[in-house]
Amino acid sequence: MTTSVAHAGASVVPASTSWTSADRGFVLGLDTLCQNANCPQLVRTVDGGSTWTRVKTPALSVPETDRLRVLFANDAAGMVTDGSQLFVTSNGGTRWEASGIKGAVGALGFDSGFLAVIYDGTSTRLFERSSWFGSWQPVPGVEIPGQARGEIAAGQVSLARFGEENRYWVRSASGWVSEAAPCDQFAATRLGTVGSARYALCSFDPGFGNMSKELRVSDGGPFKTVGVPPREGITTGFAVSSSGALVAATGRDWSFVHHSADSSKWDTPLTLGGPAFEDLAFSDARHATLVRGGPGSEFAEVYRSDDAGLTWKILSV
Repeated sequence: MTTSVAHAGASVVPASTSWTSADRGFVLGLDTLCQNANCPQLVRTVDGGSTWTRVKTPALSVPETDRLRVLFANDAAGMVTDGSQLFVTSNGGTRWEASGIKGAVGALGFDSGFLAVIYDGTSTRLFERSSWFGSWQPVPGVEIPGQARGEIAAGQVSLARFGEENRYWVRSASGWVSEAAPCDQFAATRLGTVGSARYALCSFDPGFGNMSKELRVSDGGPFKTVGVPPREGITTGFAVSSSGALVAATGRDWSFVHHSADSSKWDTPLTLGGPAFEDLAFSDARHATLVRGGPGSEFAEVYRSDDAGLTWKILSV
């Protein structure tokens, strides 16, 4: 179910969104007021998307195959990337610092500081940086050979090459420690954290526009399957909070958000034709956001839910 709501926009075609609370969020996209229509622009809202303010934006390129992405941990600490360049801010975008890392930028995240997965042409590694100062450094041991897909959630990281290797680490008092992966090498891993519980969505056995999905959880011991989301769609996103779990998926020209309040029963409250849903995330227990499509797609829209994913509305940017 969706409803359309009119808001004061900021003339940006959205590519990525990140929210730090129900009311405070960022959108990175392309500036429609730019003469060549290829100018990345970051905007922010402090009133739930009713109004938007432009934020100083570093010199990002418009990627041909990747997409522009933004991720903020709070009002101050944030990252933006075009897939090859990575910039961080510790003051809400007043000043940006280039990472200085050469390679393809993968997953982004936060733990005690900034985290990013980087492929340097030889191996895929996790890098970290303090939230306030210092340089990026590779995390010892959190690395696999070749180009891998990374996934980051609070306190946990996975690196995987499909069909070959799937590695998993958790943060402990002594640093990042390798543990048994929640998904096998033939499954794509998505991670989420709620309190002390670590969640993993394992997606496997892809077919024509669908794939099997299992929701697994660990409270410190081995991961156990607690839910089986619908097969409809190839997984493009996963989010979990104390109010439930959401899975974004796309296939056969349709995109879906599957929802469960208790992991056992699932429904699909949002089904739309067209491009995939990206950046699915909770900002608190009940508020969630996502981006539909992006620049160059049939649609480029930001959606928001105020009831843990049961209903969604469009936010004009």
